[in-house]
Amino acid sequence: MSFWGNLYQSRIIKYLPGYFRKKLKKHFNYYFVDTSLSKLPENNYPFITTLEKQENLMHRFNSENYIPWTTCPYLVQILKTIFHNQSHDFNFLDFGGENIDYFLYLKKNLKNLNYYYFNQKKNNEVLKVLKKKYSIEDLNIINDLDDIKKNKYQFINLGSVIQYVENYKSALNMFMDLNPEYIFLTGIHFFKGIYRDKSNQRENTIVKQLNVFPQINFLYFFEYETFINMFKSKKFELIFKTSNYTDKINYNNLVNKYDKVEYADIMMKNMNN
Repeated sequence: MSFWGNLYQSRIIKYLPGYFRKKLKKHFNYYFVDTSLSKLPENNYPFITTLEKQENLMHRFNSENYIPWTTCPYLVQILKTIFHNQSHDFNFLDFGGENIDYFLYLKKNLKNLNYYYFNQKKNNEVLKVLKKKYSIEDLNIINDLDDIKKNKYQFINLGSVIQYVENYKSALNMFMDLNPEYIFLTGIHFFKGIYRDKSNQRENTIVKQLNVFPQINFLYFFEYETFINMFKSKKFELIFKTSNYTDKINYNNLVNKYDKVEYADIMMKNMNN
């Protein structure tokens, strides 16, 4: 590995001056580098919102022809196709949902949607204040993982989130055991095989995320077949898989290790019903 690759992998990178890190990022444009970690660090991906930010998003949504950014711009079209009968409500769990504008956008387009929001506790508290202050209906905020199990969902949305969850297998098994009709996962990184060492096959690898400097996150890349087989073991079938084009990921520094790395969306359908 090059000197620069080693520098990116080391802990030193976060202590370098901001201007130097920006120059490195601009020159090398690495999104991810390999690590030797076997588990995700604690307090990974610290997304903390504020009431002011959420109120600003509400005001923008209500005053502009506003479409929120999301890793799945076509989700509304999918939901309209599946739940086209407007006389029947359906429950939608947004696991790892972040901002109020996404809820508002979905409700604007799908009157029969009952929305359930789950995120870190501090973010949940902000959304609770927002809900009470503006009397927002159909915004159901879930406090913890055990509370998720109290409801039945027809559609579970995992928008670029499961790769940041340490116990992702337990989470996915919990979702499948809730017996939803669909589980939709967007913005996931899959790899196939290990190019230089065929004997070193594994179900995941942990990488360091660098494209959001100064914040540094860690996440899983998943071995594609192993990941899909988790669902198949519980009779969830792959309905479609497509490349995700919301970001042009630079995997160039990883091509010598993996046969293939891709940024993708997958839809799983419950075949038990």
